[in-house]
Amino acid sequence: MRVGMATHVGKVREVNEDSIGRQGSLLVLADGMGGHNAGEVASALVVERVLALEAEGSDFKAELVSTLKDANHALLEYASAHQECSGMGTTVVAVKIETERICVAHVGDSRVYHWHKGLLIQLTTDHSLVGELVRSGGITEEQAKNHPQRHILTRALGTPGDIEIEYAEYPLAEGDRLLLCSDGLTVMLSHEEIFTILSLDHSPQEIADYLVKVANEKGGTDNISVIVAFL
Repeated sequence: MRVGMATHVGKVREVNEDSIGRQGSLLVLADGMGGHNAGEVASALVVERVLALEAEGSDFKAELVSTLKDANHALLEYASAHQECSGMGTTVVAVKIETERICVAHVGDSRVYHWHKGLLIQLTTDHSLVGELVRSGGITEEQAKNHPQRHILTRALGTPGDIEIEYAEYPLAEGDRLLLCSDGLTVMLSHEEIFTILSLDHSPQEIADYLVKVANEKGGTDNISVIVAFL
């Protein structure tokens, strides 16, 4: 497996509140939110906790879901103890790559894409208001990019109560490619543009850097983070 990672503050924001990381075959990306640097604190805390996971095989789902729920409580406790971080939260996508399958857990609107034999499929569901509107047929994907409520999440870490973690497993094959990304990429690039770049005959790092470059060239209205993996 070859992996490339890139993150950038973008052209508009002053602080990069995204966090990314890798530990072996475990990949994680989080897009934080909150006042001051609170989003940066939230995303970094969650990424650190996920990367500390050591579970393998059949125990991984339970361990990952438990870790994300614990991270949710940790965010609430931190925000309670640090007034400047009140209301902070984060999305998260965590991917464990195994021999013939991928384990995916996520909360929020950061995404995982799977490139297989020239087809690109979005594996995750956006936990956002506009995501629900798109799924119900109320608006199109293109309209969602400029919707005034596009930043409203219906699910995120940092939320009181028992957070629901979406988890699924998918088959993998040699030659497949994976993309984890924050919405700073998907608001700027269409599905077709992402597919074209992910299909290039370049290294994962070159593709990760190029995705960020193109998103910035198109406006870079948010922090942009990507992880690209070649199987």
